[in-house]
Amino acid sequence: GNWPLMTGNRMSTLRIGIIGAGGNTVGRHIPGFLALDDVKIVCVANRTVQSGRRVAEKFGIQRVHARWQDVIDDDIDAVCIGTWPYLHSAASCRATRLHGAG
Repeated sequence: GNWPLMTGNRMSTLRIGIIGAGGNTVGRHIPGFLALDDVKIVCVANRTVQSGRRVAEKFGIQRVHARWQDVIDDDIDAVCIGTWPYLHSAASCRATRLHGAG
């Protein structure tokens, strides 16, 4: 989707998907997103489903995906790519292809 999403005079909630939930993402990005009004993290994928579940439980994230591609295919407005650099290009290109550049 395109953001900001307006509903009447108010912006709707920005839905974020998380790809990669290591120390930096868990320690900085997720808490930062959760501190913002009108932002919700709706799904996460990590190296294993089990580690993704741990992060989801800790932060109240609704869905855990087994594959990073499924995060991008989910109903999101933005994606946080918190993986090792080798995956940044593929994930960014897929997100842009499916959801546009903004």
